[in-house]
Order: sequence, then C-alpha cells, then structure tokens
Amino acid sequence: MSEPVLQIPFDDAFRFDPSPTFAELRENRPVARVRTLAGAEVWLVTRNDDVKLVLADPRFSRAAVVKQGAPRVALAKPMPNSLTTTDPPEHSRLRRLVVPTFAHRKIEQTRPWVAELSAQLAEDVAQAGDGADIRQLVALPLPIQVICQLLGVPYADREQFREWTELGYSMKMAEKDLVEDAMTNLTAYIEDLVTKKLANTDEPAEDLLDELVRAREEGDRLSQEELIAFGVNLLVAGHETSANQISSCVATLLRWPENWARLVEEPELIPSAIEELLRFNRFSEVGQLRVAIEDVELHGVQIKAGEGVMAALNSANRDPRAYDAPDELRLDRRDNKHMSFGFGPHFCLGAQLARIELQESLAALVRRFPQMSLAKPAEELEWRRVLVSGLAELPVNLSV
Repeated sequence: MSEPVLQIPFDDAFRFDPSPTFAELRENRPVARVRTLAGAEVWLVTRNDDVKLVLADPRFSRAAVVKQGAPRVALAKPMPNSLTTTDPPEHSRLRRLVVPTFAHRKIEQTRPWVAELSAQLAEDVAQAGDGADIRQLVALPLPIQVICQLLGVPYADREQFREWTELGYSMKMAEKDLVEDAMTNLTAYIEDLVTKKLANTDEPAEDLLDELVRAREEGDRLSQEELIAFGVNLLVAGHETSANQISSCVATLLRWPENWARLVEEPELIPSAIEELLRFNRFSEVGQLRVAIEDVELHGVQIKAGEGVMAALNSANRDPRAYDAPDELRLDRRDNKHMSFGFGPHFCLGAQLARIELQESLAALVRRFPQMSLAKPAEELEWRRVLVSGLAELPVNLSV
C-alpha cells in the first residue's frame, strides 16, 4: 500500500512551533511525497544530512526549476538568468562576478549605520508607547531603508515596491493573479533602474547595483537580464525576508521573558542568540526546491530524473541527529551550523547583511527597553501566509 501524498504547507502551518508532521517524517518517512500549493507532486526530505545532500549534490539541479513544465513550490514563477536559478559552471560565473560586492569586510562597513538607524527606530517605538507594533516600527522600515540605500533604489518608492515584494512571496491561492502582476511590475521597475545605471557607467559607483553594472572579470560581465534578476531577488529577499526574521526573533525571545532578561544582562550573547533564533524559528513552511537530473536512490526511495525534491531547512534545523536538544532555545549554543541561509553553492549571498540587521535591531531594542513584553498572548498573534513566513503584527508593552 502506497503512502498518502501530504499537502504542503501542512494544516498546522504559520505559527511559532514547527508542525509535528516534520518530526514524524524525519523519523518514519525521511523521503515523503507531498503536493505543493502550485499543485505539483514532489519529494520532501526532512533530515539534516539529506537536506545537505540535495542542496549540494550536482545530481539535484536548481537551473531545472525554471524549465517548461518543472514543478513549482509557490505561486510566483522563479526568475531565469539569476544566481538562484543556475547551476555550475554558470552559477559559479555569476557568483564570481558579484562576490566582491558582497564580501564580508565590505558589508561589515554598513554596521555603524545600521546600528544608528536601529537606535532611531527604537526611539520611534518609545514615542508610540505601550502597544507599539515592532513589525511596523522596526522590522519593516529597517531592512527597507538598508536595501534602498545599498541598492540605490529610491526610498520614496518604498510603498509601491513593498506591496509588490510582499505579494511576490504570497502563499494564498486567492492572490495567484495578483502575485503574477506584482512580479511583472517589480521586474519592470528594476529594469528601468538598471537601464538608467547602464547609461551612466562613466560616473563613480554609489551603490551595489552600480557596482554590479560595472562588475567584470577577464572581459566577462553581467548581462542586462542578469542584472535585472539580481535586482529583483535582492530587493525581495533584502526587504521581505529580513522584516519577517526581525519580528519573529523578537517575538520568540518575548515568549519566554527570561530570554529577553538574559540578553539585557548579557548583551554580548546577541550574536550567538541570533544564530540560535535562526535555527530555532520556522521561517518557511516548505523548502528549497531542486529537480533531479538523474535517478537517485535515497532511503530506499527511487527519485527519478525530472522529479522535484524539496529540502526542508526548518526540519533540518530541528534534527536531533545534528543538534543536541534541538527543541530547546539555547542563546549560548556553540558551533551552531544551522541551515537557515541554505547550504552548498546557493548559500545566501546576503547572509552577513541579514546578520547585521538582526543583531543591531535586537541590540537597540534590548538596550532601550529592558522590560519589554508581548502586548497580547503569543498564540493570538497573526501570521502572514508567505513563502518566508513572519508575523503580521508584533504589539509590545515597553515596561512592566
């Protein structure tokens, strides 16, 4: 008798604690058949080692996800010609061209400015008083201002592209047509920006897009289509994803007030606390998709060439084979090799920028509001149904 095909996201998705289904699958069905929101049937792998295998083994292709008839996880179509939808050697070429722009030391130079902006936003929270919404006052404006500044996107356009980027990650079937329109509009917006920058290559570079326009190696350079894909991916990931992570991290700490109190007393723990929160929180209800380009057997399951395989990062982050007491939140956990930024060739290019935003926003809030608490019970907070999930609201009280 064949195993049932599960619908993903699972029925108990979009909340704080991970679905028990992930733990059940890890132990009993490490390679399971699931049906995605887009209607595709794919394989879901849930164990840490298997997730690493799918994300790093060249037998599982990322480029194949943009081919005609390929399975899809979400509503938005993946963009071709981008770092996220190519395999080596093309992926290696693209990454080699852009790595200098995202080098650790270079991105680290943004930290003082991000810290200053975080402190300013904390004052906005203070002005709002009890009931202030951390999502609206910190989690959204911080990454929007940062990515606008870094990419050279006019901050005055933020309300326009914010709507597009939020729809781009939607997991609501009712918004299917809106998602396609939003991605079309966002792509056209970035195309216009790239076209203007291509016309001004004689002027000094002022932002990341300028640098990407000028990026070249041994005569090679990014095409206009590649630049547009980079711009779209960076704007969506650098804004929508970070906003959801900031609010989720703060909310998770406030669920257990002793964790907030510990960071007030030991702010030097904030970097390790962020790594642990990235491991502990469920930032996606699905996983990263690959397509098998040859037959692969895994745990006795025959994955055929052309079939989709979804690597569940959140499940991998809670695998007891990889972490001691994985369901415990340990702010001082050492050697925390979580996979929230991915693994293998497609490890997130913007990981260090995300870390800086998370660390500095948390540091500013902990320093300014040592008595902060949730203004409503955690189980009553509303979650957004998006690909990289996060809270729709985070009302807090600022003092006891």
